[in-house]
Amino acid sequence: MKKTLIVLGTVLLVFGSLGCEKKTELKGGEDELVTFKDSKLNISTNDLYEKLKDKYGINFLIDMIDTNILNKEYEDSDSINDYVNIQVNSLRNYYKTETEFLEYINNYGYKNVDELKEYFKLNYKRNLVVKDYLKTLISDDDITNYYNDKITGDIEAKHILVEVKTTDSMTEDEKRTTKEDALKKAKEAITKLNEGKTFEEVSKEYSDDDATKNNGGSMGFVNTLDLDDVTRQELTKLEVGKYSSEPLETEYGYEIFLKVSVKDKPKLEEVKTHIIETLTDEKLTKDSKLQYKAMEYIRDKYEFSIKDEDLEIYYENTMNNLLNSKES
Repeated sequence: MKKTLIVLGTVLLVFGSLGCEKKTELKGGEDELVTFKDSKLNISTNDLYEKLKDKYGINFLIDMIDTNILNKEYEDSDSINDYVNIQVNSLRNYYKTETEFLEYINNYGYKNVDELKEYFKLNYKRNLVVKDYLKTLISDDDITNYYNDKITGDIEAKHILVEVKTTDSMTEDEKRTTKEDALKKAKEAITKLNEGKTFEEVSKEYSDDDATKNNGGSMGFVNTLDLDDVTRQELTKLEVGKYSSEPLETEYGYEIFLKVSVKDKPKLEEVKTHIIETLTDEKLTKDSKLQYKAMEYIRDKYEFSIKDEDLEIYYENTMNNLLNSKES
């Protein structure tokens, strides 16, 4: 969160510092903003505008454009306000006093908490744009194919987990040896199953999952929508009453699964929302630039036009750089 504040704060610091208790009304670009005894040294509003435009103008202008559009596109709601308050309070909790908190946000260009809230609100609404845009890229065929290929009823399963117990203080060789030992132990467990020992017996002897090892490794019924891809694929392909023929490497270590039973497959309408969310996440993971395309899409929808030629060029260059930059 602090890193984000630094990025945006660079822009807001300059513009935010322009505000003061006593404001000067400047109606024309040639109006004098700063005067000297020698009038040739005077600084006009245009002089300041050109300097700020070159250094910070396009970032600040994009925020203003998006704020105007998104406040019209998405009305404020309880969920948005709750998100904003959570973000502000989370940041506030880093500091012992309110004074320290305010000093921090002031240092990054936010004059008060309300300005900080507007920043978080803008980010939230930008995320809404991205989600809505990605949904337009998903066809009915995409949804149907995902439903047919990956959705099943809840599966009653058991597992044996052999953890890979590495630590940061280990050398790479030690980590590799620990992983090899865990895999060897998991294969021994499968050998025991192949020799006729029950899943309950092997689980109690080999599993590192304290929550299930003394209960036959029972995981109960699991919703496949909540599982990672590796585990879901394994449980889906297993026949009822069968266990994994080889240890499966997951984020938890090496696992062996037993498929006990399976419920009827839910209707498409019951899982359609989840499927769409999953597919949108997959698209964004594969192409992070879609977030920039989404914002470009919503701006074009409102037919915005930048009248300052320099800022128009800055905008085009900024978007081209974002859309054509190599993935990091």
